[in-house]
Amino acid sequence: MKKLYIKRSFVFILIIMILFTNFYRSKALAGSTAPWPKCPSIKAKNAVVMDLATGTVLVSKNATKKWYPASTTKVMTAMLAIEKAKSLDEMVEFTKEAINVSEPGSSSIGMTPGEKLPLRECLYGLMLASANEVANAIAIHTAGSIEDFADMMNEKAEALGCVNTHFTNPSGLYEKDHYTCPEDLAKIAREAIKLDDFREIAGTRTHVIPETNLMKEKRPVSNTNQLFNPVKLPQHGYEYCYAGKTGYTNEARFNLVSFSKKGAMDVVCVIMNAESADVQYTNTKKLVDYAFKRFRMLQTDKIPLKLNESGGKTYISILENDPSAEFTVSGTAALVVPKKCDINGVVTEIKENNLTAIKVGKNYIGSVEYKYGGECIGSADIVYTSSKAYSFEKSEMISESLPEENKEKRLNYFAVGMIVVSVLVILGLVWYLLIYRRPSNMARRRYRRKKRRINSRNRLKW
Repeated sequence: MKKLYIKRSFVFILIIMILFTNFYRSKALAGSTAPWPKCPSIKAKNAVVMDLATGTVLVSKNATKKWYPASTTKVMTAMLAIEKAKSLDEMVEFTKEAINVSEPGSSSIGMTPGEKLPLRECLYGLMLASANEVANAIAIHTAGSIEDFADMMNEKAEALGCVNTHFTNPSGLYEKDHYTCPEDLAKIAREAIKLDDFREIAGTRTHVIPETNLMKEKRPVSNTNQLFNPVKLPQHGYEYCYAGKTGYTNEARFNLVSFSKKGAMDVVCVIMNAESADVQYTNTKKLVDYAFKRFRMLQTDKIPLKLNESGGKTYISILENDPSAEFTVSGTAALVVPKKCDINGVVTEIKENNLTAIKVGKNYIGSVEYKYGGECIGSADIVYTSSKAYSFEKSEMISESLPEENKEKRLNYFAVGMIVVSVLVILGLVWYLLIYRRPSNMARRRYRRKKRRINSRNRLKW
């Protein structure tokens, strides 16, 4: 009997430990995890799909591995030319240097020294026909020399947060020190597509460059990205692709930047080091379809700010002056998350601005960063709109508010303690009734049944 009691007690304690372990594990998982979708199998060596709205990397393969970008470099060249130009009607003159720097047999629209073209027409030749002499002419026109333009490219890349990028020329022709990686190239493409002129030019299928001062014939050009301009390879047409840039050299192999949109989702896919044109197109479609299938957009207003838990000096001071204050978010209207994402798994990290006064109208009191499964999925500014201007002394407000906060924490600890004690009492009663008392109760019942049988036999004998 004693051995049976010990065994049952041991089994009961083991079951309780397992239940508590699973309970806390499920609570932790509910707070942060539903796994981030993994990259499907592809043949290209390096790739990334990035959400354009938030900059979130959705799927990737060797996303930060350095590689030669070939003519996808021209995405950066076009963006800088547009940003630095006073007008796209500026005339660009083609010098001997611009033409001679290009390798014989490389992509070209046949410009000759002394020809002049408006910058806008040069950009069509750059992005659609991938003309290398046009890239050189744009660089010299914008920065004065190819070397100075390369410095501008590297400064811009650094400003965009690129960490594995270094440019030495505007065309992408092979040089050992001219490299980037899929994630950095996606950051560059994300910034470029924000420019209306870039979006229009990169999304043009065909264009006719007009005659110049030296050439009386027009030059028709066609976008080489077969996903949205499937002229040479119709089997690779992709209905969701609306812009892009190809790139190829013997050293870099096939590289591709493609912009695709479906519903509320707008993404850029970068493929690097693919063994063939077929691979770069099929891999792009596979990755983008996967992203559209496995991710969705989540509105930021669905996620509570929880300023009452993490709010600091500014938040407390504003509420003291305006108890009915409302706080909203601006910037990113939506976040991209896995489709199976539990909204409770989105974690917010709030950073407050160091304010001492409030003005009439919008006040940016801080920012919020959204994370899911350890991945940053977006950020936004926290806005407080006030109908009056006022200043506040933060030290006073904090000193007054601390006792209340501590009191609230003590109340929380007390509530948790009461719950724990209640659970322990219930478990103790269950243990006492089902385990400790069970052996003696069973023995008592067996004794009673045996006694009844004996009495029954005695009555029959009598």
